[in-house]
Amino acid sequence: MANPQRENGHVDIANEIMDKLCRYRIPGEVRQVMDTVFRKTYGWNKKTDRISLSQFCDATGLHKPNVVRALSKAIKHRIISSDNGWY
Repeated sequence: MANPQRENGHVDIANEIMDKLCRYRIPGEVRQVMDTVFRKTYGWNKKTDRISLSQFCDATGLHKPNVVRALSKAIKHRIISSDNGWY
C-alpha cells in the first residue's frame, strides 16, 4: 500500500457513523470484524450482506473461534447487527 488512491477503490462511511465511532473505543478483534463488515457492505455499495465465517477469517487473519467471539461481542454491544438470529 505504497500509494493508495481513491480511484483504486474506497469505502464511503456516513459522517454520522464516523462521528459515533470517534467516541467509542472498540477492542482490536471486534474492530477487525466491524471493518470487514464495512468493507463487504459499504465497500460494495450494499446496505447488508451475508458474510461467511471463512470470509471474516480471510479478511482479518483471525482464527474461526476468535471471529465467532468478536462477532458475538459486536452483536451484543450493537456495533453490528445480524438479522438471522446468529449470536
